[in-house]
Amino acid sequence: MPLAGQTLHLVGRIQGLTRRRLEQLVRSRGGRLATRPSNRVTIVAFGHSAVAHALDDGRVKLPPGLPATAALISENVLRRHLGLLEPPPEIERGMGRTEVERLAGLSPNLLSCLVLFDVLEPVDERFAYRDLVAAREAARLLKRGVALGDVLIAAVALRRRGSHLAEARLTEGPSGALVREIGDQLAELSGQLTMRLEQTARSLDELLVEAEEATERGDLAAAESLYTTAMRADAADPVLPFNLGNVFQSQGRAPEAKIAWQIAVARDPAFAEAWYNLALAAEDETQTDLAVAEYRRAVQAQPDYADAHFNLALLLTKLDRCAEALAIWERFLELEPSSRHASTAQKAIALCRMRLQQERKDPSLRSG
Repeated sequence: MPLAGQTLHLVGRIQGLTRRRLEQLVRSRGGRLATRPSNRVTIVAFGHSAVAHALDDGRVKLPPGLPATAALISENVLRRHLGLLEPPPEIERGMGRTEVERLAGLSPNLLSCLVLFDVLEPVDERFAYRDLVAAREAARLLKRGVALGDVLIAAVALRRRGSHLAEARLTEGPSGALVREIGDQLAELSGQLTMRLEQTARSLDELLVEAEEATERGDLAAAESLYTTAMRADAADPVLPFNLGNVFQSQGRAPEAKIAWQIAVARDPAFAEAWYNLALAAEDETQTDLAVAEYRRAVQAQPDYADAHFNLALLLTKLDRCAEALAIWERFLELEPSSRHASTAQKAIALCRMRLQQERKDPSLRSG
């Protein structure tokens, strides 16, 4: 289902995306991101972090206020709608839903839940053999008494580490945690991953809500503690160190803020907002070449990032690098023709053109 004309509500989080960026992406596809549940919502997307909404019988709890008629989609489906994920591989998908349910021994609700959390990824309701293998492994664990939420958490953890439930045989270890069976040995899901750690991830959404609320009420010490805990629970999501860096910045702890934003871009080199904050910090320290480079990283990562274009163009103009600034000013006006900064951009364009014309007449005026 395309997003154009739709109102989307997100349950949980999309790893690596701030809400600001998600809202921009949805809007660029012609849709609208709902700030809260309402009867106007037409699509409900479930992030991988929202497994606590899955009941053991496969039904999924919807937040109050959402219409029962809304379409439910998974995190990966949403990512594909937003252009953040490649289409599913072109492999043979010869099985229908009823056949997979029968061969795996799963109810329709359980199969739908596995699809909603991307354990299975059908295309047009057609399933591949790997989907059947993953469905059978999930069914085996469920019959042994493993909670559905734990199966979903383990499947998501495996996918984030380049594996898949179809490629792993899981069992409960001596501590009760799900571990992998490799020959006659038991191994954790990935070196350091245990269900104890993933159990924290199950409540990560609640942790982040508490951190955001602490930030809003000015309790920055609490926000710092909560974001630090969240980073220990999820060592991959770049939004967590990004938010922690913002907390440090609000506390006047600029060096620590920079480190946190650097962790964010190390986790995701295409995290435009973190590059933008690093560029601002470099400008504050009069490291202009570094600031230019980091603004460029921001606009490369997010070509529609108007604020980054504006700041980069303004800095290049101040540095008398008008040939570089001119194209960026023009791009800013394409992005934000009605912005409150549009008049500044128009004046800067006129100034840059005048300087370039003067340089053509008198090459000695060229900077550098």
